[in-house]
Amino acid sequence: MPSEQRLHPLSFLFTIGSSLKSLVIPILLLLFAASSNRYEQWFAVFVIPYTVVALIRYFGFRYRFDDDELVIKTGFIFRNERHIPYARIQNIGSAQNPFHRLLRVAEVRVETAGGAEPEARIQVLSVAAVAEKRKRVFEEKRKALGVEAPEGVPAAPAEPASRTLLSLPLRELILYGLIDNRGMVVVGALVGLAWEFGWMSGFGGSDAGLWRSATHAARGVLTSIAQAGLALGAVVLFLALLRLFSVGWAIFRLHGFTLKRAGRDLTTVCGLLTRVTATIPLNRIQLLSIRQRPLHRLFARAEVRADTAGGGTSGQEAAASHERLAPLIRKEDLDGLLQEVEPEVNLSAVEWIGVDPRARKRILKVSLLIDAVVAVGCMALAGWWGLLVLLLLIPLAFLDARLQVMHMGYALAAGVVLYRSGWAWRHLSMTRYSKIQAVTLAQSPFDRRYGMAKVRVDTAGAEGSPHQIHIPYLDLGVARGMYEQLGLRASQARFQW
Repeated sequence: MPSEQRLHPLSFLFTIGSSLKSLVIPILLLLFAASSNRYEQWFAVFVIPYTVVALIRYFGFRYRFDDDELVIKTGFIFRNERHIPYARIQNIGSAQNPFHRLLRVAEVRVETAGGAEPEARIQVLSVAAVAEKRKRVFEEKRKALGVEAPEGVPAAPAEPASRTLLSLPLRELILYGLIDNRGMVVVGALVGLAWEFGWMSGFGGSDAGLWRSATHAARGVLTSIAQAGLALGAVVLFLALLRLFSVGWAIFRLHGFTLKRAGRDLTTVCGLLTRVTATIPLNRIQLLSIRQRPLHRLFARAEVRADTAGGGTSGQEAAASHERLAPLIRKEDLDGLLQEVEPEVNLSAVEWIGVDPRARKRILKVSLLIDAVVAVGCMALAGWWGLLVLLLLIPLAFLDARLQVMHMGYALAAGVVLYRSGWAWRHLSMTRYSKIQAVTLAQSPFDRRYGMAKVRVDTAGAEGSPHQIHIPYLDLGVARGMYEQLGLRASQARFQW
């Protein structure tokens, strides 16, 4: 039997730190509010119990590599033994904050298709042990699967050389921050911090007089041209600060982002303080999506996302692994990246099939109904002047319906089904027939009235994806034919996790 291995000796320190991290603000408030300076008492109350627990976890954690599975044992009194088959492992990810890098250790996350949380979290291993673990697991996984390469992906040599597919310099990170606009995340964090320390106590009252005063002040601003100009300038400044915060957030999250390929595995590394590493086997990618916002098209850029089964982690793991395979990529480099992931797809040669032309009428009706509701609200505030809003929205509704139908379509390429939608915020998703888990023909009451249907293609990694292959507004006969064709192709293809 293979020998069992333990955690790094410094694991208990990081266990204590992660346990106390959620209590930092309460501990600080308690220390500042304490009437005495006997901090050693509070140290004993908070730190000693966590130290004992950390030592128990350290001595009670063992793992070993069996022939076809990873075995993890935890606990002394309540013992748990977890067997994770290599064939089920989606990703071996790692995270390193500055203390990890200083001590040359890392936290490891073993992800499977079993859910949103990692199947196992190992805190911590040495960097060498992490590399050995990742190599051993994926080698054994390939043997367990009994396949040399996923469908359509050329086989790799026995010792594959690592190739850099994408790297984001500082200029691209700044551009990504301007496009992505995550500044509200930073603002929310600052507001939460200010609330914790009581700096916003004056904004938490529920006095009706405060509301009346604020309303009166707002009316004064609207009736004064000078004050309205100041308010407009404040709004512009606030929006500019949001973009600035977004740039800082992008640099913090994605500093040093690189995407590399070694054999049949893609590896991403990023993070300014906490370095996150994730390995994504090519045959594990279930759904590949390309997104373009208006600013993406303005700067000739795109975003590529690869969804895998499970592994729906949050925080930096999401940005580093399957949430964003390429956070920002030049349009001219997009085909090269797709050739690495989906070699059979040539977007410039895809023959797109549009949805039913009657979809324009249905989309227009919904838009006009929403516009009418907005106009009624404007009339309630500004009287008959609110009708001007409706007159402005009606032409936009016609234009939106026309452009939506124009840019919506699907394609059945060699081994791949593709779907695109959106004209301002454009999305394109694709998946292999071998990844399809279910094909569904659905009809809403409105679909039945117009003789239409929707075809849904579901994969193991599509749940929660912002753009799934759900093709609406198809003629019923076309939808049935597509449903049968996709079902046949999926059944003939060998299913792959």
